[in-house]
Amino acid sequence: MNEKILKLKGKTLAIIDWANVYGWFEKLKWEIDPKKLYNYLKSYPEIYDIRFYFGIEKNNKKSEEFHEEIKNIGYTLTSKEVKWTPVSLEKSHFKELVQQLFNVLDTTKITNTKISDGLYGLIQKIDKMVDDSIAMAPTGEAGYTMFDKNRLKEIYDYIGLLDSELKKLNISIENLQRNFLKPVLRRKCDFDVEITMDILNNINNFDGLILFSGDGDYKAIVEYLLDNKKQAIIIHPFGLRGKEFNELLLRDTNKPYFCAVEKLTPFLK
Repeated sequence: MNEKILKLKGKTLAIIDWANVYGWFEKLKWEIDPKKLYNYLKSYPEIYDIRFYFGIEKNNKKSEEFHEEIKNIGYTLTSKEVKWTPVSLEKSHFKELVQQLFNVLDTTKITNTKISDGLYGLIQKIDKMVDDSIAMAPTGEAGYTMFDKNRLKEIYDYIGLLDSELKKLNISIENLQRNFLKPVLRRKCDFDVEITMDILNNINNFDGLILFSGDGDYKAIVEYLLDNKKQAIIIHPFGLRGKEFNELLLRDTNKPYFCAVEKLTPFLK
């Protein structure tokens, strides 16, 4: 803990975009301990505030307990309720499902013509749903789909009817049914605006910023800080840094400092 990897140039604000950081874990193959992270940053006397941004799922005990833990550790927590939005998917998302259907079809086409016709009909329903969704996609998003949950439910129920017949032949397509059980949603709770506003509102209170996020969307605010003679340190894993930041390395003076989080492994893991 006595080793100071970060060379700070005065009063410093630390910002953790936790949703971004949480996404690092799969690549790192280890998780950052929020308490160890806080203690490491507090070991720098220059750091006067450590701000933590993360969404909360109301009525989710685990989510609510995590937020209480973050506050108890000592972070300045900024939160808001998580939204769930339909996912844009490539048509290839269903490629494996359709292939499974063809495999089942190969097994049953001689055994049971009725089931074979049903499987062909199911394949056509999936293809039509995907093709219709692509046709309705906004300009510039060809190949991506937004799926209507009513059509997903219709396909799910259709698979259920086929599955009951196929089980008589010791063939199951339950896994396919599970893929249509619920609408395909993703968690959405970005803090780009809140983080940018907090930085701008406090710009006269610090000499430098530490940002735990490799998201290239922050390039503009980092550039603004550099233009205002502020130090900017970006923490990110190897290979997970937005290409937008590369432009900042071409500056003649006052460049950002990029630090791979792997260098901090002994302190954060």
